[in-house]
Amino acid sequence: MIVIGAALILVVMMVVATNFKTAEQVRALNPPAFEASRYVDENFTKITTELTDGATPIAELAPAVDADPAAAGEQFGVDQGGGSFAFPVSVTGTVESVDENFAVIAAPGVPEGDTVRVPLGAALNGTPVRDAAGLTFGDFPGQTEYQNVANELKLTMQDDVLAGADLASLQGEQVVVVGAFATGGPANSFIVQPVSIEAGS
Repeated sequence: MIVIGAALILVVMMVVATNFKTAEQVRALNPPAFEASRYVDENFTKITTELTDGATPIAELAPAVDADPAAAGEQFGVDQGGGSFAFPVSVTGTVESVDENFAVIAAPGVPEGDTVRVPLGAALNGTPVRDAAGLTFGDFPGQTEYQNVANELKLTMQDDVLAGADLASLQGEQVVVVGAFATGGPANSFIVQPVSIEAGS
């Protein structure tokens, strides 16, 4: 009897000490693994808004970068490290030419000798968009996820922004492009990674 009574007491104590959780509480304690594709799906509109709200017109940005990239970066951009900067930028201009790699945009106010291009092929890159939107390494679980977000941004830009815009059909027409530009490429070349493209103004 003594043994049975002790066992019962032990069982009762175990039940009292047990912290029961609902299925919802368990899910909160064990969040799903990070998925870059889901993150970009859920945040691309927010990223586009961040870049649109913070965009510097190319007619203002290009002369500043030509004169002093570092000073322009401190004023208008986000430091990517290594002396490079990413800038939220807007371009209003005419689609001058389109090939498989780039659409060239003639934008009023851009210094003579500068070119403004929207990448259509291999030069499409989500990293400037990620960085210009203010996303940092610390926002993600690790380096792999940080890079994967840039890759997913590139895919979204390709599938949702460029495919929907069909810049080849807009040759000679005015467009408004919002996106990101990063220093570190050829001088006097402004490659704008697009998050939105609209015809007209």
